Amino acid sequence: MPSIVQELSGHRDLGGLRTVVECPFKATVLREGPAQDSGPGASWLAYLCPVHVVDLDGWPGATDHADNGTMPCGTVLDYRSGEQLLQSHADLWLTPLTGVDPAAYGGVWSEVLDQADRVLVARVEVASAAGEESPLQDMLVMTDVARKAAARGDLGVATTSLTYCETLAMRLRHDGGLAPH
Repeated sequence: MPSIVQELSGHRDLGGLRTVVECPFKATVLREGPAQDSGPGASWLAYLCPVHVVDLDGWPGATDHADNGTMPCGTVLDYRSGEQLLQSHADLWLTPLTGVDPAAYGGVWSEVLDQADRVLVARVEVASAAGEESPLQDMLVMTDVARKAAARGDLGVATTSLTYCETLAMRLRHDGGLAPH
């Protein structure tokens, strides 16, 4: 008998595993994202606790299903394409952090990520020149991997690298350091 995750995903391969909120609680709800553009199954599945079910009510979920704590709150199983995952990263944290809008680059992700990397490097250099340590320093290796992977056309590696950065950006948001410069 297939699990609810297999049924809701349309038996698709997982495209990404993300943590979109830091929360110490187990999920009580499995939010089913909108249907895939092509083929069966949801585009993503998000595990949420009661607090984050309300906080993330704006997420375009198709429906919520009861969960008995199978995953930590904030875990997202993502079944979207590499381009869709990159757009999600841009929407959630990359554009707010760097000011780089993918629309300005016509969807050429290697250029988007190259410019975002330049912005982050410049911000780290400014902090260093002021004798400060920048929390963005921890992102530079992974944004460099992401931009090089996108230039090779390997959006899977690019999205995996950006998932690490997403976790760091989430921490910056909580610390008040997410605003672009």
